[in-house]
Amino acid sequence: MKFLRLAVVCCLLSMFARFPCEIKSAEGTGRCAVANLKTEYANSKAVFVGEVLNVASDGDVKTFTFKIEKRWKGATAGKTIKIDVQETTRYQAWFAVGEKYLVFARGSETDEKLWERRCSRTKSLENASEDISELEKTQKTVEKK
Repeated sequence: MKFLRLAVVCCLLSMFARFPCEIKSAEGTGRCAVANLKTEYANSKAVFVGEVLNVASDGDVKTFTFKIEKRWKGATAGKTIKIDVQETTRYQAWFAVGEKYLVFARGSETDEKLWERRCSRTKSLENASEDISELEKTQKTVEKK
């Protein structure tokens, strides 16, 4: 009987080793290794809280227009900014018009285009209090220098 239990446990362990649980953000889906806040901030061209005003689609790219409410990097408060999301079978844009989000947007150095990616720290405002608190501390540190 002990051998049977051991065999079942080994079977279960090997199954989980081959098919690990997926790491999911509150909004995202799929396997993700979400970077820590410091790394995500450093790799982002714009970090802000904004409300989605509208969405436009062009094939598999959706462009979301945000009104910036608060910013930490690369955006101007009170202005609007456009963020592209490349949709695939594994990732669908989840922003909703009228909702507010903490956004970590990537971008190139050569143009003004910004995009959001699948495994970023971007999240709905209601789930972002811890990140916002840390960003506030960082901002205060930057302002003192």
